[in-house]
Amino acid sequence: MAYRTASVLLLASSLVAIAAPGAHAQTAPQVSDDPGGQITVTARRREESAQTVPVSVTAFNEEMLREKAVVSTQDLTYTTPGLNVAPQTSRDTPSIVIRGQRRATAGAAAPSVVTYFADVPLPNEGSIVPTFDVGSIQVLKGPQGTLFGRNTTGGALLLYPVAPDYDFGGYGQLTLGSYNERTFEGAVNIPVVTDKVALRLAGQVARREGYTKNHGVGGDLDDRHNNAFRGSLLLEPLDGLKNVTVFDYYKAKENGTATILNGVYPNPAVAGGGNARTAVNAPYLDCGVAGCDIDIALAEQQANGVRDVSTSIAPRSNRTFWGVANTTTLDVGAVTFKNIFGYRSSKIDAVRDMDGTYLQLNESLSNTAVEQYSNEFQIMGKLFADKLDWIVGAFYLKNDPTGVNGGVTYAAVIPGRTFTYNENYNSATSKALFGQIGYAFGGFADGLRFNGGFRYTWDKSSGCSVAVLSTLDRIGPDACQERGGKTGAEKSKAPTWTLGFDYKVNEDIFLYITNRRGYRAAGFNQSGLSSYFDGFETFKPEKVTDYEAGIKSSWQIGDVKGRFNVAAYTSKYSNIQRSIFPGANFDGDNDPSNDPGNMIINAAKATIKGTEFDISVTPVRGFSVTGFGAYTDAKYDEYAAPAAFVPLLGTNPVNNKFSYTPKWTLGAGARYAHELGDFAELVINANWFHSSKVWYVERPLDTNGIQKAYDTVNLKFDLNDIEGRGIDLGLFVRNLFDVTYAAAGGVVTPSITATSLVYNEPRVIGVQLRMAIGAR
Repeated sequence: MAYRTASVLLLASSLVAIAAPGAHAQTAPQVSDDPGGQITVTARRREESAQTVPVSVTAFNEEMLREKAVVSTQDLTYTTPGLNVAPQTSRDTPSIVIRGQRRATAGAAAPSVVTYFADVPLPNEGSIVPTFDVGSIQVLKGPQGTLFGRNTTGGALLLYPVAPDYDFGGYGQLTLGSYNERTFEGAVNIPVVTDKVALRLAGQVARREGYTKNHGVGGDLDDRHNNAFRGSLLLEPLDGLKNVTVFDYYKAKENGTATILNGVYPNPAVAGGGNARTAVNAPYLDCGVAGCDIDIALAEQQANGVRDVSTSIAPRSNRTFWGVANTTTLDVGAVTFKNIFGYRSSKIDAVRDMDGTYLQLNESLSNTAVEQYSNEFQIMGKLFADKLDWIVGAFYLKNDPTGVNGGVTYAAVIPGRTFTYNENYNSATSKALFGQIGYAFGGFADGLRFNGGFRYTWDKSSGCSVAVLSTLDRIGPDACQERGGKTGAEKSKAPTWTLGFDYKVNEDIFLYITNRRGYRAAGFNQSGLSSYFDGFETFKPEKVTDYEAGIKSSWQIGDVKGRFNVAAYTSKYSNIQRSIFPGANFDGDNDPSNDPGNMIINAAKATIKGTEFDISVTPVRGFSVTGFGAYTDAKYDEYAAPAAFVPLLGTNPVNNKFSYTPKWTLGAGARYAHELGDFAELVINANWFHSSKVWYVERPLDTNGIQKAYDTVNLKFDLNDIEGRGIDLGLFVRNLFDVTYAAAGGVVTPSITATSLVYNEPRVIGVQLRMAIGAR
């Protein structure tokens, strides 16, 4: 029913667009300026130019996202210095990595980078939002929290939908592409009451066949079959009072992400052979002949290439995410009050073949059902002839299970072996008070400004864990404790801050220096573990102390315009939260009911330092070139690996790598716009991206988790406003040279003999037809 409703709404808006070309304002085509020339950001909860914000931020407006063919947040990896949105194990819940910091691979840890939609923080489960009808995306780097939602150590990703306004308009768009892609999207903006009430409705229906062929059980992988709907209501009943409510809904019924067998253990870093090499399992998984041998399966996979698999279980990835964001703003002159309420619901039902072969070596079934409430209240204003601006506020977040949460790993399936479904129900609460000021000195120190902010956060994580045979009914969160589930909890609290100065030398040069403290909450793994894991039911908070200095500049020599921004930073990182995967019977007690599928431990101290830059030059009107780069040097200073986990972490873990963190990423682009008489405006975009070697495993000698350096190129051609009718026609090519590389790790742990990786999208060619409603 939800699919049908979204499809009907979308089709209606698209038909209105195509049937009403006369509604579009008839204007002669003109050569457009660089769409990234002036970008407004909200990094400090106020609208400001990106060039005068004392923080490293990369921002994209709606036109830039279209021209760069950004169809998901994962595409931002190729356009943003220092960012990696990686489909870690699955594209459903990717890991967002900024400056070497990311959430733990698995488990209940708080995120180091938070995604916000309409200023509401999204939960880990459901941090992907479709990018249709999005007005802007901003990537903030470094610790956040003194004035921005949930505290983080790595940064924030902000997505803002196009807001309703009082002009009738919208668009309809059809995309056709490789692998039988068919994507329909559209939006309509309706002024209900002039200057009082406006409504915007938008939707998307996306279909694509899987580009990884499955010759085993189930359908092809890396497919696309999802629907999304969004409704935004603007109310301005009184002068100074504004309320915006955004409802969004997303549902996917897909086969999921392909994990491709790429190696086996032992290898130079790992002496043990994993679960297939034991005497009991070898006849079924290491037998020496085709059909029951992992080494032969690896040779077959290498011969077939990474776009073919043969799974032993029917994969599925069913996801339903929805939420409400409500923002109320009351401006009473010198003071503004603002409240941001959010609700999110996430449900995931997934089956994955994690070894990617016809052998039943490592398969998983998992369920997630959680909801999250959040509320942020702010009071802000200015004093002393606007020299001092200030903001104070409070933040609250609560995350709870709403259904079955847990999973079963079918590791080394042999006749007679039983498996346990581990149910884990974690709840989290976060409360904070914060405030920040900015003071412009003026006089002899004109242009100099002090910025200072402070936050204090209280966090609590609790949970109940219970294990049942995988063939029995699930217990659920309400009955967990009374059915013998083990409970536990962990609390943490910490101050965080930001201190800095910025100096606006003139209209073209802006300098800043800042010191920030970031914090990530302590948490609860699970109870009921064997004595082998004593002391690891919980984990401690993680902290980062960050120092950053930057220069943002604009210049013009004759008719040549340019911009150059550079930032350098050093981060001291302590109590780093890392995931480990002990595997079945890691403790040796032959009791599967007390085996954790994964755990988070506090591993180490580290120093992360680096430099990021972006540059753009417009030598003549209509033509611009851009470039960006990030250098990241992340090294462990200490690594307190418990002896029990040496088989997982290596014998000398201080030399371990920061996974998902290439030392270098570089990018360059060219944009050319040319007026074709009265026919249309031609816009051509070409973008190149380079990544140096990436480790998807931390053990430095583990050859199973390394991706060598790679390059990729994307192209987009657009004919805009054809004959003044509001019709745009585009041609795009992603991954022009069809380069193949691992975009993320699958499962790379010594407890499992087979290791797997997630590979990138192959070359995709497509066309887009877009029709505007009303004025462009």
